[in-house]
Amino acid sequence: MKLSELIMSIQQLAPQLASTCCVVNGVFMTLEEVEKMGYDEFSYRSKINMPLKLYKYFPNNESIDNGGKKVNYSLFALKNNTVYMQSPNLFDDVYDSEINIDYYEYHKYRLMEYCRRCGLTVDERKTTEEIGTELLKAILESVESNEGFNHIFTVPPTSKIESISNDIFINKMKIGLAENQDIGKVVSKIISKEYQDYMEELRNTFRISCFATTPFSQLMWGKYADCHKGFCVEYTVLPDDSKYIELYNNLFPMVYCKTRPNVTKELVEWKDKDKTKEYLWDIYFHGVLRKSVDWAFQNEWRLLLPLGEKNGDNYNVEFFPITRVYLGNRMQREKRKEMIDFCNDNRISYIGVQRNPNIYEMQECGMKCEECFKYSELE
Repeated sequence: MKLSELIMSIQQLAPQLASTCCVVNGVFMTLEEVEKMGYDEFSYRSKINMPLKLYKYFPNNESIDNGGKKVNYSLFALKNNTVYMQSPNLFDDVYDSEINIDYYEYHKYRLMEYCRRCGLTVDERKTTEEIGTELLKAILESVESNEGFNHIFTVPPTSKIESISNDIFINKMKIGLAENQDIGKVVSKIISKEYQDYMEELRNTFRISCFATTPFSQLMWGKYADCHKGFCVEYTVLPDDSKYIELYNNLFPMVYCKTRPNVTKELVEWKDKDKTKEYLWDIYFHGVLRKSVDWAFQNEWRLLLPLGEKNGDNYNVEFFPITRVYLGNRMQREKRKEMIDFCNDNRISYIGVQRNPNIYEMQECGMKCEECFKYSELE
């Protein structure tokens, strides 16, 4: 039974079980088990069964760059042995890498956080309105006692980020009140803008490049290789080569599951703190490495590049060595010849693919491209 069929059976026969399980690198696990691993253990354990061949599908067509010129990014990646680190905002799955943070809960927890900075201890069981009232009271008392806005927060900041956050809050308070706005509405606007900016920040914390574990997926050829007109590149993973150690350490398998976690409280706590591996793990597990079980057929691995580690504005990253190229069975003859010539010149193995007559997958062609009429007609 295929993995996709097994998943479907579990969803139908045991929906409650399905909501607590996930698929990681083709293996069933519980979500709780994976979450408890943390960054280091997940990274280590995922590498134990990591495939030593990864595949990337390319459409092999031309696009218009920012300068108005035609460019084939697929050929650029092939000829330079690079992969492009893409923003999740451009993925075909509009919810890819989205982290579930509830706005109303965010508002409540941020009010509690600002109360803490004012030296107040607030009961989490109180309503948002009650917590907001306590914060406004503390702000007004500070202002009316001639302490001014600059002394609203009495608790020393725990990080430079928190100190900057305090300054932004105070400046926006001054601007809002100078415009005769209601103090409660000013605070609400500040937190609403924070929420919007934070959601955008979380979604764009990383650049991503995606890889498959097979060159024969009919769905992948149709979706990512321009309906079989493109090609698929095979990369050989070299775990023991120091040249590729950073690449190797930043490769992770996807976590496919049915449930979307609510991590509002955890990520609000991280918002104005220095970012650590624990923070990265919250982002990885609850966002960038988490995907609907509907996509489990991809058995995807991802190379993650935190934006702080980017190479200027160049998101083309040199990857593991190319060891083979698979040519789509609907590739145009001129492009097929160009691909074959490139592979021969660079001593890269290549092979065409064709539809498997027995199952819904692709397979290697039974003959070399040079012996095929699709190639010989070009002579």
